Amino acid sequence: MDSVMDQDQTPVLDAIEQYRAEGNYTFALPGHRFGAGIDDRTLAVLSPGVFQADVITAKQAVPESEKLLADAVGAREAVFTTCGSSISIHTAMLTITGPGKRILVDRNVHKSVVASLILAGARPVWLRPRWDHERQVAHPATAGDVETALERDPDVSAVLMITPTEYGTGADVRGVAEICHRRGIPLMVDEAWGAHFPFHPSMPTAAIRAGADLVVQSLHKADGGLCQASLILIGGDLVDPVDLRLRLDLITTTSPSALLFGSIDGFRHRMVKEGRQLLDDALRRAETLRGRLTKVAGLSVMDESILGQDGVAEWDPLKLSVDVSALGITGYQAKDWLQQERHLTVQLGDARRIVCSLTYADDDAAIERLAQALEALADKPPRADRPAPRIPGLEELNLQQAMTPRDAYFAETEQVTDPAGRISAEMISPYPPGVPAILPGECFNAEVVDYLRAGLAAGMTLPDAADPTLKTFRVVNA
Repeated sequence: MDSVMDQDQTPVLDAIEQYRAEGNYTFALPGHRFGAGIDDRTLAVLSPGVFQADVITAKQAVPESEKLLADAVGAREAVFTTCGSSISIHTAMLTITGPGKRILVDRNVHKSVVASLILAGARPVWLRPRWDHERQVAHPATAGDVETALERDPDVSAVLMITPTEYGTGADVRGVAEICHRRGIPLMVDEAWGAHFPFHPSMPTAAIRAGADLVVQSLHKADGGLCQASLILIGGDLVDPVDLRLRLDLITTTSPSALLFGSIDGFRHRMVKEGRQLLDDALRRAETLRGRLTKVAGLSVMDESILGQDGVAEWDPLKLSVDVSALGITGYQAKDWLQQERHLTVQLGDARRIVCSLTYADDDAAIERLAQALEALADKPPRADRPAPRIPGLEELNLQQAMTPRDAYFAETEQVTDPAGRISAEMISPYPPGVPAILPGECFNAEVVDYLRAGLAAGMTLPDAADPTLKTFRVVNA
C-alpha cells in the first residue's frame, strides 16, 4: 500500500517489549506485578504472557501507532478505543449530535446507537432500511432514500448509517457522503465488520475512502484485534478531532489495556505487509466454499447476484449466508445443531438462515470442516423441534416514535402483559446482530409483540428484555 510513513514500525508492541527488557518493576499498577501474583490455575488457562504484556505505560506509544494506522487506511486521524465499539459509537455520536439536535439514523442500528441517543438526548429521525421480501432480510437504505429524508427534514444536522449489514449487504457510502456534504453535515458510518476493507480491492469500498467523516470499526469481529479493540477514523474537516477526544475522555477508562492497543498495532502492521495476500487466500476459500454449498440440495447461498437488488450497492464476500428453511428447520435450530453436533459456532442464526463470518484466519482445514458439517446437516437434517416464527414485513415493524429514546428511558414505567398501543420504556434486541426490534419511545403494536414472543419460542436470543420470558413488557406509565 502507498504510505508516507514507515509502516514497519510497531510502537505499542515495541513499548511493551522494551519495558520488560529493561527489567522494570512497578509499585504502581498493575497489582498483579506482571503475573507474579497470579495463581497457577489462572496462568495455565490465560498464559503468563497475558500478564507480562499488561504494561499500562505502553499507552504512551499509542499516538504514534494511531498515526501509522491513519496513514495506512487514508484517514485524517485514527483513535484507538479499548471498551469495544460501543464506546466508539457513544464517542462519535456525542461528537456529532447533542441535546435536542435532530440526526438521521439508520433504523437497522446496533443497540449501542440507541444507548448513544439516550446519552446525548438527541432526536432521531429514522431512516428505514430496504426490505427484501424474497429473502426476508433488511438491506441498507439507498442514497436516494437519504436525500429524500434530508429534503423532508432540513433540520437534520448529521447522518448515521450501518454498512455492511450482518448479512454482508452494503450501502452506497460515496453517494450518501456527497449528499451530506452538499448540506454541510457529517456522515458517520458504523463499519464494524470492515477494518480490513482498505487492504484489498475486492472488499467493499472502505467508508473512510468513500468520504465518511467518522467511521467506527471493531477489530475483533473479522480481524486481528482482541475483543473490545476498536477504532474511530476521522475523515474530512467537518468533525473536530479535539472534540472527539474530549468526548472519549468523558466516558472511557483511564486504565486502558495495553493488550488491546498492542493487538491493533499488530493488526495494522500485518495488513500493510501481508493483507493483500491474506485476503486473496480468504476470498479464494470463500468462493470455493460458496460454489460447493450451492450444489447442496436444501441450501440456498447468498452470492454476488445480490448486488443491485433492493438498493444493495456493495457486498462482502466473506459473509457466508446460508438459507436452511428448505430443510424444514430454522436458522436457530441449524445454529444449535452445528454447535452441539459439530462443535462449530456460527455468527448468527435467524428464522431462515445461518451466517458465518469467514476471515483470513480460516485455513483450508477449517473451511473443509464447515463444508462437511453443512453437507451433513442438509443430508440428514434434525426434526423440527420448535415452530418457525412468522416474519412480518418490515412495514409491520415500522413503529411510531412517540417520545425521544431519552425521555422514555427515564420515564415512570410499569410491566404489562399486553403492551400494544403503549410506549416502550425498554429496547429488545434479537442478538446477534443486536438490532432492536423495539426501542424506548416507540409504540408497541400487536405484530412486534407476536414476532418477539414467537421468536423467543423458536430460539431467538433476547438478552436485554426487562422480562426475559416476555410475559410482560416495560412501558411508560400512561
